[in-house]
Amino acid sequence: MYNTPYIFHYDIAAIVIFIVILIFHFQRKNLPLMQNRTYLGFVIVALLNSIADLLTVLLEGNPSVPAWCYWLCHISAYVFTNTLPVLYLLYSLSLANYFDIIGKKRRILFEFAVSVPYITSILLILISPITYYVFNYVLVFFVDDAIYYHRGGWAYAILFFFTFYYILISLLILWKYRKIIKVKKYFLLLSYVVLIVIAVVIQLIFPYYLMQSFGISLAAIMFSSLIQTPDEYIDRTTQLFNESALIKMTQNDFASKKKFLVLNIFLDDIVFITNAFGINQMNSLLREVSDFLREQFPQACHYYIPQGKFCIVFKSYNPRDIEKYVFYLRARFHETWVYDTLELKLYSRICVIECPKDAKNSEDIRDMIDLISDDSRYKRQIIYARDMSTEYKKRTAYIAHLLRNAIAEKRFDVYYQPIYSTKEDRLIGAEALIRMKDEEGNFISPEEFIPISEKTGDILRIGQFVFDNVCKTLSSVDLKAYGIKKIDINLSVAQCMQEILADQILTIRTIHNVPASVINLEITETAAAHTPEILLRNMNNLAKEGIELSLDDYGSGYSNMNYLLNLPFKMVKLDKEIVWTAFSDKRANIALASTIQMIKKLGMSVLAEGVETKAQAVWLTKLGCDYLQGFLFAKGLPKDEFLTIMKIDCERFASQQEEEDLEEL
Repeated sequence: MYNTPYIFHYDIAAIVIFIVILIFHFQRKNLPLMQNRTYLGFVIVALLNSIADLLTVLLEGNPSVPAWCYWLCHISAYVFTNTLPVLYLLYSLSLANYFDIIGKKRRILFEFAVSVPYITSILLILISPITYYVFNYVLVFFVDDAIYYHRGGWAYAILFFFTFYYILISLLILWKYRKIIKVKKYFLLLSYVVLIVIAVVIQLIFPYYLMQSFGISLAAIMFSSLIQTPDEYIDRTTQLFNESALIKMTQNDFASKKKFLVLNIFLDDIVFITNAFGINQMNSLLREVSDFLREQFPQACHYYIPQGKFCIVFKSYNPRDIEKYVFYLRARFHETWVYDTLELKLYSRICVIECPKDAKNSEDIRDMIDLISDDSRYKRQIIYARDMSTEYKKRTAYIAHLLRNAIAEKRFDVYYQPIYSTKEDRLIGAEALIRMKDEEGNFISPEEFIPISEKTGDILRIGQFVFDNVCKTLSSVDLKAYGIKKIDINLSVAQCMQEILADQILTIRTIHNVPASVINLEITETAAAHTPEILLRNMNNLAKEGIELSLDDYGSGYSNMNYLLNLPFKMVKLDKEIVWTAFSDKRANIALASTIQMIKKLGMSVLAEGVETKAQAVWLTKLGCDYLQGFLFAKGLPKDEFLTIMKIDCERFASQQEEEDLEEL
């Protein structure tokens, strides 16, 4: 090694860091998204840049090194250095979903604005040796006869200008789309610029300290550990991609304007198997199915949606292959599945969706999956989306039409499902449930009209209608006489995304003069995941006014402990599926008991949904549940019926208290 005055240990450290990052990156299961491809390119280019930078200082002044070799090292270092700002810009844009937002014309203009300066800078670098040897003119840099590097020339300043040009565009894009990018990711992206500036300043003050690559490596570590988190797109049970990944990937597929095929597999008996054999056995069978799908269709992307729904997406396909794929699936599911001593036959249905012929966007795919899963009209072995798309669209359009005028035409009504207190042994309130009727007076399931209302934007009016209606009811009765202590009201994801949510709720409550302590707002994990910052502000404002907040449907998915620890919830509602499973499975029972105790130790009360038998009520009471809700006590009731039941139960409770007082005397 030739003696060099440069302190190159930081370059060596950067090289090691980049190699470790690449190892971890390839060990992870990453979605084939622009974000991940750009990040991978960024790390590889940064690694090559560090290697080239290290070679330039190690070889400098060494007479045994050919001049062309030293030129090549510097050219490589310059090319890689000037490529990094472009990749950083593209990475920032991918996190902001920029290319999904802008139109075709703006995209062409943007590509021109990015590519022209980059191509110009690369050409200036590549022709530097020619201008030096042929014209004796220094363009960017040159290598003298003693194998020493010298920078200079007007083009060198141009390269610096282009670098700041890309960084400036990146900062402007980040600022413009800061509401789309999560706060943590936003500041991490900004930290890259800060680290580079610090590294460059240090290198200017101490020119022999090679800090630039090390600064980039520190930023890459933060990106890898805090932004590049593929686990959020992985289903923990099957290790397939999850529903979020399906939506994100199919959005990209639709944007590419290419044809692709979605095969959906529905396991109809998953609830029965779970209740009969337990969660662990069911999870083992789901893993067996996922392994089969990966082996049988290695060229496809595989996804799992809770409650026994698998999706296989083929990026390219021949229509003639569809029947072959369906045949393979039917043949396998006709056979039994064996795990340890368990041998079962899984009853399945298959749905074929050709995109974009049958579905125009990701939401269409998701709506079809939900419809087929829940609608009894599609309980057949093979469903082709082309056969149902017209009917589905007509039904969707009809419900959307009903929603537009539902409030004015009084199609909506609020029903109340009573809530029982285990400590007081009486009904103490209810959950408010929205109901809608069609033009013939028939009820339409909330599972059908709520998703459509979320797409049309009517969900906000529905949410406001429910809250206003509940407050009117509460203000019109003597709460003590009816024994009403709390009314639970659901908040939709769209409501939770509103900055003015707390103000709206507090204003309506004040108008009707309803005690804040009676109102309990239910928030799902989905809402908490969508808008954590906005939701936290709203929740804190509501909690300050004395309104109770509950985490709804806990246990319906992979519940995030952060929601319990970081959000001001006072109650947790256990999803009925986990209650039913735990009632019939010993290990699930142990898990539920531990969950209840944990929640109570955190200072929150527990409500169990789906209570249908006296035995379940006794069991849940022993486990420590504070409140119970389900058909054992009552289904959802119209306001007058609910008030009647509450009045009767309140009088029963008062009479019982009098008898107990007399006995004590």
